[in-house]
Amino acid sequence: MAESTKRKVQYLAGICASLTFMFTGATLAWPSPAIPKLTSGEAGVKITDEQISWVVSLHGLGALLGCYGGQLLNERVGRRKTIFVSSAPGILGAIMIFFSKMPVVMYLARFLMGASTGVIAVVTMIYVTEIADKEIRGALGMIIQVMNNFGCLIIYSVGPFVSYTFLNSILITIPIIYVLACLWIPESPYYHLKDGRIAAARKEFRVLKGSKNEKWIDEQFNVIRIHVQENMESKSSVKELLTNTKYRKAIYIVLGLKILQYMTGILVIQSYLEAIFTESSSISGPLASIVYGFVQIVACIGATFLTRWIGRRILMFVSCLGVSLSMTLVGLYFYLKDVVKVQPETLASLFPVPLIGIIGFNILYANGLGNLPYVMQVELFPVNVKAVASSLATMLACVFSFVVTKFYQVVKDSFGHCSVFWSFAFVGYAGLFFVYFCVPETKDKTLEEVQDNMEKRSPEERALRERNIDECDHREEAK
Repeated sequence: MAESTKRKVQYLAGICASLTFMFTGATLAWPSPAIPKLTSGEAGVKITDEQISWVVSLHGLGALLGCYGGQLLNERVGRRKTIFVSSAPGILGAIMIFFSKMPVVMYLARFLMGASTGVIAVVTMIYVTEIADKEIRGALGMIIQVMNNFGCLIIYSVGPFVSYTFLNSILITIPIIYVLACLWIPESPYYHLKDGRIAAARKEFRVLKGSKNEKWIDEQFNVIRIHVQENMESKSSVKELLTNTKYRKAIYIVLGLKILQYMTGILVIQSYLEAIFTESSSISGPLASIVYGFVQIVACIGATFLTRWIGRRILMFVSCLGVSLSMTLVGLYFYLKDVVKVQPETLASLFPVPLIGIIGFNILYANGLGNLPYVMQVELFPVNVKAVASSLATMLACVFSFVVTKFYQVVKDSFGHCSVFWSFAFVGYAGLFFVYFCVPETKDKTLEEVQDNMEKRSPEERALRERNIDECDHREEAK
């Protein structure tokens, strides 16, 4: 396939679509520099700690609604147009928070921005995995996390040093940028195929493959055409996904991956990063946030290359282990500080510990748990339930997001900081067993091969598909 395919369009379209996640990263990181401005009075907003926790956590509830809307739009208007629509609630929410001085309006603004990121989470990964060849699918998927981290870096590095108003203006700008960048991108052939638009699908497929070899184009196109036709014989609904046993294994795997992705501490660290460093280290919160942001994006760029050479299972296993050890280390520091209450001189000598722990978490999370669950939630499901499954998986992630960010402050105040981080570590240690025994390897497999393995198709069924593909090839030659 590699010799017949020029992947320039795939790379460019994937990168442009991935820009949507800059907005996701920026909105998730926004509380880190915004909270000090709100609590100090710089923002000119009268707000309590309880209200701040709602401002942070309502982003997750908004994303929950956005996931449902994204699934409907994805199926009805296509992947490309859904990317454009995703910008609308984001821009509106950013404008509201730009002008608002009332906590209630900030609640709604964060909810709308969350809705935007929910749509983005559903559509972008589906689009990128459907347009990419198997050899670059993992790398393009990791670019999404790079863009997410780049959005975080912008907020971490600029936010502490600019006014509250300028910080909010950044959130307005990002959706406009990604809409303009995506004006040219082709639609996914899978979207056209599922609705029977063969000619339109073949046209987009030819653009994405960049080949002038019409015979090769027909051969490759007929493979996915037959696969989509077979899948579309089954219904496209939540009931189909949840009641048909052939999807059961994929559901369990994705459920486990989403727990690992969101319940190991990433959202707490992103949202409360500056406050955590201010409380735990002699290094200034803003400076530590910038270091965190730079390390995060460098680690994610490195992970993009690693996915070309190392399997998904190995990366996720190492990521789980590293995340768990890092959270254990941070929890140990807070245990010594808050429970044991070691001498200030001793504690001062340990000031690098939380920084090392959180930076270590940052690097190892980016190399596995940060994005591979997104890739696999799209790889494991066939096209008839892909949007429904991705939507439900992301909705589940939004629930986890809300729970973690809303109750972080409660658990911290009730049981201490060490309990928070050790809880995250426990989830990661349990994940080691889950990844080892349950997660399949999907590297260097086409989407059709991955789904055949998940459904355990018999040799007879595969032989029948080959005959159908041959028949399609003969009909194309006859034309």
